[in-house]
Amino acid sequence: MIKFFLLSFLIFLFSHADSSIDDKNVYYTSQHFRAIAGIAYQNSTSIQTLATKFLDAAEDAWNKEVVELGFLAPRNTQNKLIDIYLGNKSAYDYENGIYVSISSAYAGYAWYYLSDRTPYFVMNSSMTDEQIKVTVAHEFCHTIQYAYFLDDNIAETKWRKNIWWLEATAVLMEDEVYDDINDYINFLSPFFSYSYQSFEIYNGSHEYSMVIFAKYIREKYGMQIIQESLSAIETSGDKGYFEILDDLLAKNYNSSMKSALNEFTLWVTNAKEYFHEGSSYPPLRHYKATDNITIQKGGIEVVDNLLSGWNMVTLSDSNIHDLNISNLKILWSYENGTWKNSVQNQINEVNSSSGYWAKVDENSSLYYTYFDSSVQDISKLDKSWSFVGTTKEFYTNTLANQEPLVIWQYVNETWFVYSNNVDIQQKIEILNYPTLNKIVQFSAYWVHKLN
Repeated sequence: MIKFFLLSFLIFLFSHADSSIDDKNVYYTSQHFRAIAGIAYQNSTSIQTLATKFLDAAEDAWNKEVVELGFLAPRNTQNKLIDIYLGNKSAYDYENGIYVSISSAYAGYAWYYLSDRTPYFVMNSSMTDEQIKVTVAHEFCHTIQYAYFLDDNIAETKWRKNIWWLEATAVLMEDEVYDDINDYINFLSPFFSYSYQSFEIYNGSHEYSMVIFAKYIREKYGMQIIQESLSAIETSGDKGYFEILDDLLAKNYNSSMKSALNEFTLWVTNAKEYFHEGSSYPPLRHYKATDNITIQKGGIEVVDNLLSGWNMVTLSDSNIHDLNISNLKILWSYENGTWKNSVQNQINEVNSSSGYWAKVDENSSLYYTYFDSSVQDISKLDKSWSFVGTTKEFYTNTLANQEPLVIWQYVNETWFVYSNNVDIQQKIEILNYPTLNKIVQFSAYWVHKLN
């Protein structure tokens, strides 16, 4: 019994060795951090235990993100500790003259003292052990990110268009520090449900789901490019991280955001095959061409527009081997009066302004990205047959004032025809061809301009 009390006393004494108080707070310190609660909790073993959990998680994050991965240490940490306020525990912030609180809706946040830009955390005190770990790893990454911003006076527009990458990489760090928790998977749904939306959307959920793109960058190119992107923000002018990544991919990795989006689409379409933990990811939502979705900046879209048999479609700007069209039997193109096909390896590069005949033996999908944006100016086509693709929906009656032409399109084993020439349109109707009123998104059509 004496031994038990002696051991308990020693543990108590050791755990309090790095604690101190003033007239408002009790402080618990580790090598790089200081957890803070109100003085009323001075003798609370539960608060001491909680503070230790936060400090341990913070040191884990430091060791991974700064020591191992090589990111910049947060500002002023060569001679100051980073404060971790235990939210709603009467901790007093002397600089701002407030008792620190946090809404129950938030796990935590990171900011910095305006006097010298030293960062600090405010953490929700009601989290589980796993939530503490990933939240600290996330918020610590934000304190690192602040170290790359030399100028605090960042325009609101620039800040907003860059939040997506700051949050994406912070969520990424959760999994880098604690790979066995995988809490980041809970953030993925907004992207997988609305993949066509802009990378730069800031709405409280989408920016966190962009961890999936950070995961792709990490697993494809490594951590170095993420560090390079943070370093480049101060010299980028009006460019955001989307453009910065494009520049870095071109300069150092023989790629581009256009190429990366094509490959990224394959990864998220077949997540189990490409991502290390992809078997746990949600399925990517598919769309129909008739949904007429506008792909926003950085967005991608998988479209179920291939029916079993022959289809007239346009394709994403890419190499044919990157399209990953399941069950493709043959692909034909027609350009400058010449037919080419995929079976004889005559087609290498494809683009979204051209039309293609694609034959598949069962229903299948195609993908498109933000960079696939084409609407042919029909007035500039030669006075001959042209096989044209479009990524935009339009109505054929908008061509009424163009020079005489005929448009043919094959849909569901039926030919549809339109002409802006009244006499020809009447003949078409006599021959019982259904009128082509609308060209749907991501389809293709034949145009014959009449002499």
